[in-house]
Amino acid sequence: MHPDLTATLRAQLIAAMQQRAAGLDGQAQRALEARLAELRALDADAPDQAPAVNAPHPGPLRELVDRLAGAASSERAAYPDVPALADFRQLWSTLRADRQLQQSMADTPTDAGPLNSTALASRAIALMRELSPAYLRSFLAYVDDLAWLEQLGGTHAATVSGTATTKKRPGRKPQAKPKGR
Repeated sequence: MHPDLTATLRAQLIAAMQQRAAGLDGQAQRALEARLAELRALDADAPDQAPAVNAPHPGPLRELVDRLAGAASSERAAYPDVPALADFRQLWSTLRADRQLQQSMADTPTDAGPLNSTALASRAIALMRELSPAYLRSFLAYVDDLAWLEQLGGTHAATVSGTATTKKRPGRKPQAKPKGR
């Protein structure tokens, strides 16, 4: 951890503990005061060094996160952020949301009832577009991500089992006509 950050965190901890100790009395207050004395001694002895912590060996998840962070930073260095791209991303997001809204409205049946799920979804999207276009863009991006994950999961499941995972629904059996009376 960076020494300045450590010092800042330690100072905030000391302030919080002082405030807490002021509202206590008895053994709890004495315990907090003893801990505060230890923290202040650390602050006075080594202001530029982080306190020694017996941290266990990082687990596999921490190693993975560190590797991904390193890969992301190397990719950022290879492809620097261009300010003009932000405008392009905004424009692309707006155009994509408009196209998805048009497709949604085109797929809505004209004779749909008030509880038709397709009609309800289309109306909700249209209202989002009117009330908060930015929210609609983020919502559609979220839905796209979920659809992508679903496809990825479906592809993986089919690959693992070696067969398609879709099943046909059994057809309805015709009802037997009652025998004449």
